[in-house]
Amino acid sequence: MSTILLVSLEEETRKEVVNCLQKGGHILFAAPSHKKAIEIVKQREVDLAIVGHRLPKGNGLEFLDILLKQDNSLSIILISGEADLKDAISAIKNGASDFLVTPLKHLEFKKAVARALENKRLVAENIRLKRALENYTKVKLIGTSHLFQKVVDQIRQVAPTRSTVLIAGESGIGKELVAEAIHSLSPRIGKPLVKVNCGALAESLLESELFGHEKGAFTGAFFQRKGRFEMAHLGTLFLDEIGEMSPPMQVKLLRVLETGEFERVGGDKAIKVDVRVIAATNRNLDELVNAGSFRQDLYYRLNVFTIEMPPLRERVEDIPLLAQYFLQHFAKENSKDIRGFTLEVEKVLTSYQWPGNIRELKNVMERAVILAKGPYIQLTELPPKLRLTQTPPDLILMPIGSSIEEIEREAIRKTLLYTKGDKVSAARILGIGLATFYRKLKHTE
Repeated sequence: MSTILLVSLEEETRKEVVNCLQKGGHILFAAPSHKKAIEIVKQREVDLAIVGHRLPKGNGLEFLDILLKQDNSLSIILISGEADLKDAISAIKNGASDFLVTPLKHLEFKKAVARALENKRLVAENIRLKRALENYTKVKLIGTSHLFQKVVDQIRQVAPTRSTVLIAGESGIGKELVAEAIHSLSPRIGKPLVKVNCGALAESLLESELFGHEKGAFTGAFFQRKGRFEMAHLGTLFLDEIGEMSPPMQVKLLRVLETGEFERVGGDKAIKVDVRVIAATNRNLDELVNAGSFRQDLYYRLNVFTIEMPPLRERVEDIPLLAQYFLQHFAKENSKDIRGFTLEVEKVLTSYQWPGNIRELKNVMERAVILAKGPYIQLTELPPKLRLTQTPPDLILMPIGSSIEEIEREAIRKTLLYTKGDKVSAARILGIGLATFYRKLKHTE
């Protein structure tokens, strides 16, 4: 149901418009003058204004600017008794959704109203996303979903402490940004945040990278070099892909965590540092410990406080917000005027499973910005795999290897979407009692 304002329409045209729109269940307001129209727009949210081109004071083109200054998301259709091409072009350029000529053709008019209301929803949604982003971009943690807010709460709890933190989650989920947020909210904010990818370096190189080396320690070591632990003194060291570290390196890391001391490669002088360690992994460290490839004592040292990052497919509410953030970033970077994406694009983005998580979404939005020809990202500007692999609303697809808990969570989420939040209907569809449904729903939160 939409709210539509009729402004200074001729009597015959007004009756015709009312007859068409009432059948659609819309709420209609009539304003005999532009002054009355502005009062209505100020008092309530109006989705569409249908304005007579020849007004008692001035014309519809002049009044169009006045209305849009009151509400820049308002859709406007101008109606004229004259087929003036120049006026029609000016109207569209100045923000009108359409320019129609009387006598109205009912089918054409209904299509114009449908387009204008869709445009209103599109503009309003993109404005909402932009406003929501303002609250999150300072620390780059973007999301309003319940699962993500739990992560934000954990970050706030652990950041002021000295405790070691382990961030667990799939690849591309934003673990490095969480580490940055912890550092930014900690007392070490003015000190270095040093990052090391443990999976990107061979064992011999990683040892030198972490602990540094003395001059002549090995072939090519022409100078003494400080390691990342020394660089991070009084600050934070972020160790990404900690699960890829070799057993010998694990022993050396354990010693630093326990004593705060180490020697450079080729040196014998103990160096003491004050460093907070944040580690991240996309692997199951419990399984690695059981398999004997990861030391149990090191695991206990790292696992003081664990933050489990949910995959993007479980944060459906956050996808439009993240997509808007990347869209704005790449539009600015490429000097393009892109305001948002269509509702069809949003539906595709929220139904896709995102195996590559936020990293994949970022790449998709960069590609879309490059291909974009207008102010809104269109369906054709998304990669074919997103358009061709949409999950119908009545189907639930889960990757092989998903846990029972993940399957139940997705089944409950998709069924609630299907029933539009009706928990009684969702429980009935899933074949469980309402009490059981509420208990399982609580466990998914």
